[in-house]
Amino acid sequence: MPWIAYGALMLAACILHQFAAFALIAHAFALPACARRPWACTALLVAAGVAPLAALGMAQSGQVAWIDGVTGSEYQRFAVLVSFAILLSCLASSGNAGKVSPEVPVSLRVIALPLFILPTALLMLISLYKPLYVERYVLYGLVGLALLLGAVLDRVPELGRNLRVATVIVVALVIALLVPESLRLRAPESRSDNVTDLAITLSREYAPGDGILYLSVKRRAWSLAYPSVSRGMFDIAQELTPAASHDLYGTELPSPQIHALMRSSPRILVVTEPVGHRVESSGTEMMKERVLAEYFTKGRTIRINGARVIIYEPRATATEAERVVP
Repeated sequence: MPWIAYGALMLAACILHQFAAFALIAHAFALPACARRPWACTALLVAAGVAPLAALGMAQSGQVAWIDGVTGSEYQRFAVLVSFAILLSCLASSGNAGKVSPEVPVSLRVIALPLFILPTALLMLISLYKPLYVERYVLYGLVGLALLLGAVLDRVPELGRNLRVATVIVVALVIALLVPESLRLRAPESRSDNVTDLAITLSREYAPGDGILYLSVKRRAWSLAYPSVSRGMFDIAQELTPAASHDLYGTELPSPQIHALMRSSPRILVVTEPVGHRVESSGTEMMKERVLAEYFTKGRTIRINGARVIIYEPRATATEAERVVP
């Protein structure tokens, strides 16, 4: 009966959030030998239950093409937290949290350490092949670190004075690292893009006759958050809206038509990602950049969290230049 309940719980978790499967893998490291066979059978049933959803998700993996690769600072931060987690595990290992008994055959640290390390480590490893790492996706791993912190604090009264001071310092350092980052993750500014500010900027800068140009088709997904704002704007390259094409990006016109529409625009508001965060470099995107460079003058750049709006004005032709010369 306990394994049925465990399997039902993990299946529900994986259906709600597919990356919860990493927790299932982490549990394998915490089990005694006698429990590994029933766990394996349960894990296979959970995998079979979530497989259709996983297959559907893989078919739609293009919808998360906006996710960038793991940065050096993210690797560094995770390595620091792993070091602290291992230290906390060692401090907790000789207390009650590190003991096993017939009633509790698994120590807390054996459960907590893999639960903290494995989900993030596995997603980072997968992201070397296909960028999928977003810290929120494996935020549940912090439960493992919280358990280690609790186990160490539970041991403090048993320690000598020097060890007690050292333990309190280690715990304080971990909390000092975690709390600001945890608050940051829950703030709107932590998102890779701020679609609210983008919508406000476009509605403020757009004038009748202007054209909106998404350098990358992937960035058209930003328009979905506020469809009422984008509905009245002329999207130069768009052929089908995201709703009509049943995806996040819509479809774009052939390059010659985009070229002609760009040339005829009195002003273009280019929506693109920040410098150094290019999603793709397709032939269509390079054509857009080439037309902008040859026939338009770059004006103001409005920087938003995760995006830029660049205003382009047409270059004056030789005939137009002669008209303004007195």
